Amino acid sequence: MSPRRRGIFAANGLLDDGSESLFRHWETSTTPIFRYSFGPAVFDPVLTMFGSDGRAIRDLLYTQLYTQPENVLKAFDADRETPVEVSDLTAWAGFDHWNSNFYHWFAHTLPAICHFRKAAGPDDVFLLPELTSWQAKSIELMGLPRERWKITRPGLRYKFARVIYTDFIRGKTDFTVSETLTETSRILKRAAGCGETRSGEYPQMRLLFIQRGSAANRKIPNETDLAAGLERVGFECVRPEKLSLREQICLFSEARMVVGFLGAGLTNIAWCAPGTIVYELVPSHHQNPCFLPIAIRNNLCYWADLVETGVMREDHTSQSVLPVDVEHVVRHAKALLHLTDA
Repeated sequence: MSPRRRGIFAANGLLDDGSESLFRHWETSTTPIFRYSFGPAVFDPVLTMFGSDGRAIRDLLYTQLYTQPENVLKAFDADRETPVEVSDLTAWAGFDHWNSNFYHWFAHTLPAICHFRKAAGPDDVFLLPELTSWQAKSIELMGLPRERWKITRPGLRYKFARVIYTDFIRGKTDFTVSETLTETSRILKRAAGCGETRSGEYPQMRLLFIQRGSAANRKIPNETDLAAGLERVGFECVRPEKLSLREQICLFSEARMVVGFLGAGLTNIAWCAPGTIVYELVPSHHQNPCFLPIAIRNNLCYWADLVETGVMREDHTSQSVLPVDVEHVVRHAKALLHLTDA
């Protein structure tokens, strides 16, 4: 792991109007990453849990971030009906119960694959869920051979002679400057082959606003008005979920500035060239700095504004009650954009 680091903030985190960037004094943590080996063990792909001797493994694997609740542990223990496929192979854990989310896939599964490629034995397999097209493409870009993919399916449990589990799967690197996560982004960007010139540089021309669009969580009531305001100053509105993975990597590799609400679409800043300005709009009811470490890892210039939502409790799913201040966001976007001109 890299040592503790502070962010690279646009305008040093202070604008002329007296505004200070959210998370300006936040520092990345440094945490040890462990690899666990146990077996024989059974994997349940629906509960995304491992067990031994008919009971869920409850020790180190599920005591910190992304803990499975007690009812899930009990459900694993109570199940005596699901058939079990038995194998004498060693399997590496590949996903958690957030695996369908774009951010969690890139922050948890792909770094685990990056680690797996270097450390696994010649016959080891990697546990995967039923894959979407973008998930399958990401694994191909990581260079994991198809014969190493162990696709697991609901309605069946899988028993292996040995299981390897890494802390990447449970999100312990989400708030760190991890060399493995940095390498993961580089591998994908290089494999996609997007936007690179002969000099090895990326043309930073595009101004991108990531729309929440059809996302169910943290909807903004006047996002359409905000999109129109940003379009008037040169931004193009993008819906990353409508693009292929390669198209997303190509698009963001050409960005000069990215504006977006906290959400999975901001994961794409991992493809931005060094120096790109990232302007994140953070809901007041979910002040999560998980995209700042991505900015730090990729040497991006970061700025965040707190957006008052009217939701009074910490909640990562609730829709905003209050509209966003369009004039304020557009004004800050223009101020940050002038920094790139300078």
